[in-house]
Amino acid sequence: MRYQRPSDIATFKASGPERLERLARFLDDLPSGMLTFTRWYGHGRGCAVGLAAHRCVWMQAQGLQLENSDGSRVSHPAFGGQTDWPAVASFFELSPEGAMDLFSARGYGGDLRPDPRTVAARIRSRLAAMAAVTA
Repeated sequence: MRYQRPSDIATFKASGPERLERLARFLDDLPSGMLTFTRWYGHGRGCAVGLAAHRCVWMQAQGLQLENSDGSRVSHPAFGGQTDWPAVASFFELSPEGAMDLFSARGYGGDLRPDPRTVAARIRSRLAAMAAVTA
């Protein structure tokens, strides 16, 4: 695969559902053991959003970034002038509760290290439910 910078990606503003679908595809290819709900991103591990902000140039081109405001090695997602849960909710066009349901241990029975494909499947299930409401 050829290296791409965020500036190499064609710019367009994707919708929240498009971003969720892209995140699910990203998670399908993520090795087990990298995903953890104990931090946004740090030391090579993180939640789905933190990993995507760090490793997926498409998400970066959409404006999802990692911010390290306290000087520690752990970073936080940032988007549209917001950080943490407000940034995640805004980026994916979800309610804060919906974002936490998809991207925290509370949505996975308290499991802090679910398989990435489990998270991808849950995202796709949410997308199907959202599509059914609008149909």
